[in-house]
Amino acid sequence: MIRPLLLACALGLAAVPVIAQDAVVIYRCTDANGAVSVQNDVPCPKGSQQQRRVMETPAPAAIPPMPAASPVTGPATAPAGAIDGNVVDGGDSDPDAAGENADNLPTEPPPALFSCRTWDRQEYFSDDPIPTRRCAPLRVSGLDGSAGGGLAAACEYVTDTCAPVPETALCKQWQQHAHDIRAKLLFGRAEDPAATRVELDRIEGLIHASTCRDAN
Repeated sequence: MIRPLLLACALGLAAVPVIAQDAVVIYRCTDANGAVSVQNDVPCPKGSQQQRRVMETPAPAAIPPMPAASPVTGPATAPAGAIDGNVVDGGDSDPDAAGENADNLPTEPPPALFSCRTWDRQEYFSDDPIPTRRCAPLRVSGLDGSAGGGLAAACEYVTDTCAPVPETALCKQWQQHAHDIRAKLLFGRAEDPAATRVELDRIEGLIHASTCRDAN
């Protein structure tokens, strides 16, 4: 009875996927409102759509042994590609290293982005698919038609108009979105600088984790 039980435990452990200790697990989370966040080694909260990707760090290459020194029997010959005895660097000559770097590049496209406009023609970008509602002030006048004089105020709720950014322009507009938020912090136009800084860090994280990371 003990031997079959040990065999069953061993088979159960073999079925569990093993992640190398030097691997990095990236979770891309989308909540019920469509907001996207990227986090390392921490699964998405309940109720979110989760995309999981494991990125393994390559093992260090073995160092080849030093060749034995041979006696010099004649004048040294300059290596191929040398000019006046100086070796010209031709760039990265290791195709395996180039392929390895290409495998580590992000392959996920950026999330959807919307170009929006307020009732007073202020334009902005947002990744929230639900447009914002704002209270647009109304002109108040007295019974005799005169201006209210600040004694009364009224407003009308108006929804911003938003349109999705085309896929061909997503990277450019995400970069512009981050640039606009940096400008708010730089010129002191942010109503809540701390919250604006958190929003900028979130947007830069989305850009870095997508194919827009190296886009100009």
